[in-house]
Amino acid sequence: MNARSFASASLAALFALQATPALASGFDFHGEGSYSHSSTGPAGTSRTTTATDTGSGYNRSTTATNGDASRTSTGSANQNGNYSHSSSGSDAYGSHNSSTSGNVNSGNYNHSGSGSNPYGSYNDSGSGNTHSNTYSGSGTATNAYGQTYHTSTYANNGYVYHGATVNNPVYYGGSAWGWNAGVVWYPSPIYYGGAFWGAFALGAATTAVVYGSVIAANNVTLTSYQIQPSSPGAKLLASYKLTQTPCGPPNLVVIFGPNSSVICAFPNAIVAAGNYSVDPTTLSIVSEKPAVGGLAPPPGGVPNYPVGTVLKTLPAGCANTTIAGAAYYVCGNTWFKPQSGTGGTSYQAVPPP
Repeated sequence: MNARSFASASLAALFALQATPALASGFDFHGEGSYSHSSTGPAGTSRTTTATDTGSGYNRSTTATNGDASRTSTGSANQNGNYSHSSSGSDAYGSHNSSTSGNVNSGNYNHSGSGSNPYGSYNDSGSGNTHSNTYSGSGTATNAYGQTYHTSTYANNGYVYHGATVNNPVYYGGSAWGWNAGVVWYPSPIYYGGAFWGAFALGAATTAVVYGSVIAANNVTLTSYQIQPSSPGAKLLASYKLTQTPCGPPNLVVIFGPNSSVICAFPNAIVAAGNYSVDPTTLSIVSEKPAVGGLAPPPGGVPNYPVGTVLKTLPAGCANTTIAGAAYYVCGNTWFKPQSGTGGTSYQAVPPP
């Protein structure tokens, strides 16, 4: 296996570990507090498994050997929702180690792994939260010539991003939650975006101002709302000096947040136009490449119309959006508002709302 294969194996491990392992079951301790079993397979593999009832959970270890190859794995779980698993192995060609731990109640989990053989070595690590559907990980692989390859992975709401992280210019290198007395944001499913953008309700019950919408990569329309000033999302925008604007026009910063939320902002010298995802643990954003999601830019050649222009028919490539209950169409850089009259519906160019 060469270093590139190690890098591929590393990435595969990152994706495989995004699902939270369930609490293990099936051990029958017969009230004895421990269980042990040894066996030898037809191919000569010897295996021993030991499990112990801790009173609030279990500990388990398994060791297997066959010639110069060996593998050891351990695991534990308890009634508080904590779980862990580790594995190590070696043979004549190389060795590997991996570990995973987390809590099923909070949804937080993390993992790490490493391996080496005569062709090179790799290291990877990552963490995520199953409640907010987020994951962040990175890895490196070094070949026998000393060349090192770097990878990064970020997952949010089912989309996987491999782009560069745009480090938070205010909190990079330190805690991103000092402003909140060190309390890290935790998703609340009853609120839009888990309350990352503000504690306002979902659907028709919300009191938040609608700020356009975005058509995601799976053709699902995501409604955007005006964020609340004291929210973590507001701190995020302020750190990057971004100003929120209604979603709809092209060439905006489109930020996909937790729990299928989205907001848009004008690009600036720190953040270029494009699609990004939020990493709530560090209050940073990750570029999405190749760019998917968001409203597709209209075809080239759409002219700019002066305010007050009235059209009976909109040009091709316009995107529709709703802001504060009013319908608009965005055609190139021009906003149109539909109006009804005796001659039917027409569209008047208006200033951006």
